[in-house]
Amino acid sequence: DLRTEVLGEDDDRLIKGVETLYAEMTQAAREQKKMNQALIGMGHAFMASGKLSEMSERRVLGGNQHALPASIFADDVSYVALGHLHLPQMVAKQEHIRYSGSPLPLSMSERRYKHQVVVVELDGEQVVEIESVMVPRVVDMLKVPASPAPLDQVLDELIALESEEMPREQQPLLEVHVLLDKPQALLREKVLQALDGKPVRLAKITPHYQQQDQQDSLGHRRLSDVSPQQVFALSWSKKYDGEPNEEMSAAFESLLFQLEDTEA
Repeated sequence: DLRTEVLGEDDDRLIKGVETLYAEMTQAAREQKKMNQALIGMGHAFMASGKLSEMSERRVLGGNQHALPASIFADDVSYVALGHLHLPQMVAKQEHIRYSGSPLPLSMSERRYKHQVVVVELDGEQVVEIESVMVPRVVDMLKVPASPAPLDQVLDELIALESEEMPREQQPLLEVHVLLDKPQALLREKVLQALDGKPVRLAKITPHYQQQDQQDSLGHRRLSDVSPQQVFALSWSKKYDGEPNEEMSAAFESLLFQLEDTEA
């Protein structure tokens, strides 16, 4: 959807295309704004120097090949509110360009995030104050055990788990990590039996396998738990031995990005 026909052969089509789009939009905003009004920028994007949250609305390319530079926002933009990464952070160490992060956890992997909203006070075109307002965690998120452990130990910890009585919608969400040497029949049933009567809600069971190499460990995992990069790396190592170099990894990422765009 980006107009890239005027770009040079050496330009990155995505980055330069977005830069051009933002420049046009910023100029259009300048022409409409009144005296002492602030320009506010917004974007749903992956920015350079952004720390990857474990889950974002769309997978970002590894190696930052298409991370957008903070320079796409002009100097006269007073504040930039970004979405995509769920971890609150500034971009390129600039106070006025930031991800506020998601206001609540969107996966169990985000249970340690400090969720917030950002309040920005402006006086005309000038930013007076930027305040992070923490969002209280209404429903607790538990991980048992603290690190993957054998099934018998996990079941013992679950049986010993204590949680106060509360309505179901307020009960903690629980993720269970189990260390196995092979797929375990009736794993979910055994976990649920250990939790019988406890005021917690089982959200996820994550099995970990005691394997010496990536090939064996991937063989016991569900397809939804394996990334395309892991499958590519495994296929490469089986055919050529060793890991793919940076050039091949970048080429794979580029093809994957094109495929996802086609399917979007």
